[in-house]
This record gives sequence, structure tokens and C-alpha cells, in this order.
Amino acid sequence: MDQDKKLEQQINEYQAVAKDNPDVNIGMLMMNALQNQKDNMVSSKGKRWAYFISLSVPFSGFVFALKYFMADEDDAKQVAWICIILTVVSLLMLWLGGKLLLSGSGTSLEQIRQIKTQDIMQLTQ
Repeated sequence: MDQDKKLEQQINEYQAVAKDNPDVNIGMLMMNALQNQKDNMVSSKGKRWAYFISLSVPFSGFVFALKYFMADEDDAKQVAWICIILTVVSLLMLWLGGKLLLSGSGTSLEQIRQIKTQDIMQLTQ
């Protein structure tokens, strides 16, 4: 909502200028302010790519979040937070999937830890 405050501040400044100088075209100034607001946003392609990577490659989402936290675009911090949320959701899904896979096989984590590499080598020969 920082964007809205900036836009409101610009409009108030334009209204003050228009009061001082009636020859100023305030409509054009406001249209210019709206156009500049749209130009300083993260591209939709960049957002889609960051969201897709955050969901599909869990820890890479944190890299995109860091990138957008340091970006200058108006909505970059919002994109960064969404990347973090999607990464956490992806990690939870990965963890739950692994847990379901292990519970469905009837094998416990302790049993897997007890497997010796020598036993695996004997099975493969």
C-alpha cells in the first residue's frame, strides 16, 4: 500500500501546483504519475518464473526472495514474501510426501538408518 500513498502524495502535489498556476494541465500530470507507477513494477513474466521455481525447486525460492527484497520495484517486497510462502509450502509438501511414502512402505526411519553399505553391495553383486 506504499504505492498508493506515493500516488496520493503526487496527486496532492499536482493539485497544489494547479492552484498556484491555473495554466498547468493537471490531467496530463496525473496520467503521467499513473504511467510511472505501472513502469516501476516487477514484470508478470518475472513473477510467474519466481513463483514457479519457488514451488518446484524448494530452496531456490529463497534465492528469488533475496533478489526481490533487494530490488527497487514498488511491489518487489510483496513478490519476495510470496516466494517465501510458496517455498515453505513446497517444503511442507515435500516433507509430507516423504513421510507418506515411508509410512506406506511399512519401513521406519530407524530401520533405514540400520542398513549397512556392505549389505547393499552384496545385494547389487
